[in-house]
Amino acid sequence: MYSASWACGGNLFVYAEPATGEWPAEPSYPIADYGADGSCGIKSYSSLDPTNWSLENNYQPSESVANVTKPLVRCSTETGLYVMIMRGAALKGFWYATSASPGGPWSDPPFLIGGSTINHDFDVMVSPNGTHYILTDPFTGDYEAEPIPTWDVWVCQLAPNLKSILNTTATSSKIRTAESLQAQGLYLEAASAFYQDGFYYALFGMTCQNCAGYIYGLFAEHPLDHGGTVVVSQILGYRTSPTDYVISKHSYKQEVIPINNYIWHADNNVAASSTYWYPLTFNHDHTIKNLTCAAEVRIPLVGKVELPAPPAPYQLDCRIRTWRKFEATYAVPKHGATIEMRVWQRTDNLGPTTNAGPVLDGNLNVTLTYADGSVGSFSWVPGNISWTPAKISMDVQGKDISKMTLSTNATNGCYGTLVQPKVDGRSQYGAVVPGLGGKYQVQEKSELYVYRW
Repeated sequence: MYSASWACGGNLFVYAEPATGEWPAEPSYPIADYGADGSCGIKSYSSLDPTNWSLENNYQPSESVANVTKPLVRCSTETGLYVMIMRGAALKGFWYATSASPGGPWSDPPFLIGGSTINHDFDVMVSPNGTHYILTDPFTGDYEAEPIPTWDVWVCQLAPNLKSILNTTATSSKIRTAESLQAQGLYLEAASAFYQDGFYYALFGMTCQNCAGYIYGLFAEHPLDHGGTVVVSQILGYRTSPTDYVISKHSYKQEVIPINNYIWHADNNVAASSTYWYPLTFNHDHTIKNLTCAAEVRIPLVGKVELPAPPAPYQLDCRIRTWRKFEATYAVPKHGATIEMRVWQRTDNLGPTTNAGPVLDGNLNVTLTYADGSVGSFSWVPGNISWTPAKISMDVQGKDISKMTLSTNATNGCYGTLVQPKVDGRSQYGAVVPGLGGKYQVQEKSELYVYRW
């Protein structure tokens, strides 16, 4: 199992517009933190029982060479080497590294698989005869009516050593053009591909963010066939990303879009289509059959397995609403530089009778009261908050925090935090309900979990 950590050295940080109108300073991390939590690198894990995982390798090429992400590993039958293909900082092509073992160590520095037709999202499918094909969706431009990027879809045959593409008309094919997809109202990316039951499948998600969208698929009997049919998988998945719009610093389209915003995505459908963890089965029309879970699942365990330490007893707490705010107070102020904590959101969807939509209709507000009496305010729009606990960041520039207040004006759900059993007897955490006279309702046995001060 391979996991990429994004945001090398604090290079990727996204902020909502602060309530004060003053943008915080961009956090920075010293070089010594490279590869630590929040920095880049690719970790390789192994397991004997899909339950307990061991770290085998942490691959960290120089940031000046490649900020590597999206790892995918295949084995070359010609060389016997494992090849890890990665997205990187290159405008065209992908990076690759090799190893004699699937768990590394990986060759450093990585090398570039060049080519104008390979870039962005990708997957590698293997034919029954062992030939490898890479499917990619390189960027082709913005749709003029609105800032939606568009993508062609290419399939290219890889060389037997998996280190280059065979860039000929007989081994490469543009199976879909961005124009033909636009004509169908489709903007497809987040590509995944595999061979199954006599057909090659390519699955995609729509270019959108924090929205509900179907998984779309192409299928053909030959991987280079551009006549495959587009089908809707009938599986609905949410696509999440750090923010609705990413603000770019360059001046492209500055006259049309003042802040040069783009819609980004995350690769939810890559997980949904994985044939490693949840094999897909298809109907006769090539749509994906409904995913079902067996009433009982048996996982064979090996003997003498050393169990990991139990997880920290964090508790989800989703009670921040328009009529109730939460406060964490510190008798001994907390000294902070960049505060990081996990928050999330949930709308009040109660089945077919009540549907509050996929995101809240109000911001999450955090007010920090400092020991010197001054106040700092931070705000996140709903599109910046995930449905599962994810970190937010607040730059407090070395100030001492005596109180943190979390509130919202949302009317269709709640924002949540993580709490943990009380370990700091000098702190308090609880609710304040203005309708009840503003009384502070202290949680005696728990406290707010803050990842980093």
